[in-house]
Amino acid sequence: MITLQQWRDCEGQPFTLPDGNTLVLESVSMPVAPDGWECFSLLFAAPCELEQGMRTLRHPTLGEEAVFLVPLGPFGATDGAQRFEAVFNRRVANP
Repeated sequence: MITLQQWRDCEGQPFTLPDGNTLVLESVSMPVAPDGWECFSLLFAAPCELEQGMRTLRHPTLGEEAVFLVPLGPFGATDGAQRFEAVFNRRVANP
């Protein structure tokens, strides 16, 4: 499992899908989470359209990770890129 810090370290970097398309991790958002939980979302941009669903993302350093991507649309982008979001809410060890 890729950690929150590893995702944050990869902002601006590309992730490849099995079909060869590339998604760039644009940002990692971290809302306030209750104690014992790690909550964050990843925003990706890609020049392709994808349906909602599980996707395997490949990164040269982090390896492979399966994530559930939700299409958000172009967000008014002029570059034609589509935006996708992955949301994580997971329990972490108590401090």
